[in-house]
Amino acid sequence: MANIREIIERVDDIKPNAFREKTKLAWIGELEGLITADVMLMASPDICQMECKYPDALDRELLVGFPHDGIYEQYLCAKIDFANGEYSKYQNSMEMFNAHYENFVNWFIRTYSPGQGYREEDYYGNA
Repeated sequence: MANIREIIERVDDIKPNAFREKTKLAWIGELEGLITADVMLMASPDICQMECKYPDALDRELLVGFPHDGIYEQYLCAKIDFANGEYSKYQNSMEMFNAHYENFVNWFIRTYSPGQGYREEDYYGNA
């Protein structure tokens, strides 16, 4: 499973940018917060414990693994485009992100039924 640093490096390879690693980590943390709240339906205290702190979180594994980990790259690309004021590129990047995200959400719901009492152990296979 990829870690945060690897995703940032991949994005920097495909979309050169001037944003600091700390900023990109914050954007990834934002997406992970949305995933834990909106998809995994975790409680607020659990979500807050997962906040991405720079630089410690760079080597942390991502919540979403292969084959759905492309959502992180697409999200970072969209955030970069928006921050650069490249709004037509941003729109395209968000369309790609939304398609990847929708695929992940549909797979997650089919696989784990979070509305029926999702447990982190179910997702990570520790049960």
